[in-house]
Amino acid sequence: MWMGVTLSCGFVPAWCLAFHKRMRCRWKSTLCRWRMVATFLTPTFVVFFFTLLSQQPSDIQLSREKRETLRKPILPTNYTKNPYNISHPYDINFEELLIMKDSGQEIPLTPLNAHPFKYILNPSNVCNDPPPKNGSLFVLILIKSAPDNFHLRQTLRMSMEKNPIEQDYVRIVFLMGTSKKEHNKNVLIENALYGDIVQQNFVDSYKNLTIKTVMGYNWAVQHCSNATHILYKDDDFHFNVKNLLKFLTNHDHPQSMLVGYRVDKAPVMRHPASPHFVRKEDYINKTYPPYLAGGAYVVSMDVAKRFVVAFPFVKYIAVDDSYLGIVAMKLNILPQMNSDLFSFKDCKDLDSKVIACRGYTSHKEVFSAWKMYVKRVLSKFYI
Repeated sequence: MWMGVTLSCGFVPAWCLAFHKRMRCRWKSTLCRWRMVATFLTPTFVVFFFTLLSQQPSDIQLSREKRETLRKPILPTNYTKNPYNISHPYDINFEELLIMKDSGQEIPLTPLNAHPFKYILNPSNVCNDPPPKNGSLFVLILIKSAPDNFHLRQTLRMSMEKNPIEQDYVRIVFLMGTSKKEHNKNVLIENALYGDIVQQNFVDSYKNLTIKTVMGYNWAVQHCSNATHILYKDDDFHFNVKNLLKFLTNHDHPQSMLVGYRVDKAPVMRHPASPHFVRKEDYINKTYPPYLAGGAYVVSMDVAKRFVVAFPFVKYIAVDDSYLGIVAMKLNILPQMNSDLFSFKDCKDLDSKVIACRGYTSHKEVFSAWKMYVKRVLSKFYI
């Protein structure tokens, strides 16, 4: 800029002299008038020209700005692929976010969800022993459980004892928070016996199910990433490992899987008395995108890893299965429907084809399972 001003100052005496001479010409002459206008505007254009040159960035500056742009890429919205017209923070291109994460770039976003909780119990060596060398499948079963549901956990452990061959391909852990009651000491004793409980220091409650789900995925990716698939289920669901392995073996795309009982166009519960209540401030839309009912479903580890990257940038809601549907939508993953393999009514086909089914639909069934467990324990002591 100063270069332009300095150069223009040298033109001032010459311009004044030329202007004085032009004044001698006859004003009525058209040529004289144009000369006077041109003489008057010349220094203005000269100052503007040199000022413009002085403000052009150098090649080095342009190169630096280009590098800064590459270092901080923009994350535009990707909702052209969203047929549900559903918006939820962040509305960004999550496919681009995954690319940035894989390439080690810094993600230019502030996480929406804090997860400050620490592990109380962390069986990090559960997946250290690999499956047989001839096996291409390695399944982790993540089971959401409440601290006082020892009888349900024990029933599931007993069911695995009946399948010694399939045990080589499967690992089981139970997910829970802490109890407001006096059950935490019992959980510590239980884990000392079985070493299969993942627990963090949040209160285990219905409204914290999303936190429990996120904990399960984070643990799986960090401590059991060598598993090929995850069976995610509630502790009141029975499962059949043989049917699960058969299904995975025959699936066309086992590496990219999110399959279960799909729920479409589910309305958002706005009544505060509902256990699925979600405030409008937390989720503004009237319906959810497709999601898998949280009782039981199968997800490949590849999809689980993508979920873990996205979790911090998709605002939490209290309904965990609906929340996973939102995350799947952000990642352009459509949950696959298979109602034949996941039953929410009964377990009559568990021995033939069903992977998981709701095993306890009444208090009578729960009590019956507890009696069966006690009888089994007493038989070991010949009582």
